[in-house]
Amino acid sequence: MNTRRGLWSTTVLILLAFVLLYSCVPEYEEPIIPPSQFTKQQREALGDKVKIAIAFEDERFPVIPNIPPYDTTIYQFVQTLYDQATNNMRRDRRSPQNNRWNPDRSWDITILSRPEKNIFVIPGGGLYLTSGLLRSLETEHELYYLLAFEASLMNERFLFYQIINRINTNALTKIADGSARRDDPGAQDIVDLIDNLEFDADQVRSLDQITLELICESSIMDPLGISRIAEQPDDDWFWLDYRTNYNGRTESLRQFIEEEDCGDFRTNGNYARYVLSRL
Repeated sequence: MNTRRGLWSTTVLILLAFVLLYSCVPEYEEPIIPPSQFTKQQREALGDKVKIAIAFEDERFPVIPNIPPYDTTIYQFVQTLYDQATNNMRRDRRSPQNNRWNPDRSWDITILSRPEKNIFVIPGGGLYLTSGLLRSLETEHELYYLLAFEASLMNERFLFYQIINRINTNALTKIADGSARRDDPGAQDIVDLIDNLEFDADQVRSLDQITLELICESSIMDPLGISRIAEQPDDDWFWLDYRTNYNGRTESLRQFIEEEDCGDFRTNGNYARYVLSRL
C-alpha cells in the first residue's frame, strides 16, 4: 500500500512540474507579415471594410447622395476626372500578375456635406471629398491635381505605410478577411485616423513629383493646379495641414516640369457649370 501511495505522490509531483513548466513557457507570438506581402487584393478588401465603417458614421461623414432627387451631375463630373486620372493605375499593367488591382472594381468618389476643405483616399482607391473643398476651387485643373495627388498617395503605398505604423499587417489582414475579434483593431480604428493622417514635407515633395508626372501622362490639364491652393492661409484648409504644405512649393513644381511638355488647360467654364452652380 505504501508503495502505491509513493507512486501516486510521485506521479502527482511530476504532473505538477509539467504544469508549472508549461505555464512558464512564453505564448507563441505570430510572426509579423512583411508589408511587401500584403497584397493589393487585401488592400481592396480593407478599403471595402473601411467604406462600410464610414457609412455607419453618417453624422461624422454626412454624404451628399448620388441618387435622385439630388443632382447627380457633380458626381458624374468629379468621377469622370478621377477615372481619367486613375485609368492606368487601375489597369496596373506594370505589376506582377499575382499582385494587381482588380480591373473590374471601381474607384468611387463620395462627396461629404462638410464645410472644411478636405479630400482623402482610402485603401483600394475609394475617395472622399467635402463640399467645402469643391466650393473653394475655381477650375477643374485644381480639382484634377487633388484627385491625382490622392490617387498617387494610395497607389504608391504612402497611405498604406502610414496605416501600418499604427496598426500592423497581421491586424490589417484580419480586418481585411473579416476574422478580427472583438478586442482586435477593426475598420473603425482605421476610420478614426484615415481622414487626418499627416504626411511630412519630404513625403509631399515626392508625391508632388509623382502627381505632376501622372497629370502629364493622363491629361491636358495644367500640372500646376496646386499653385493657388498652396498659397491659401485659410485655417479650414484641412488638406494643406494633413498633406504638409511647404514654402516655395510652386517654384519647386515648376522645376519638376521644366523638361515636360504638359498641357495648360485651366478654364473654369465646365467647373462653374457642373459643380459651382449646383452646390
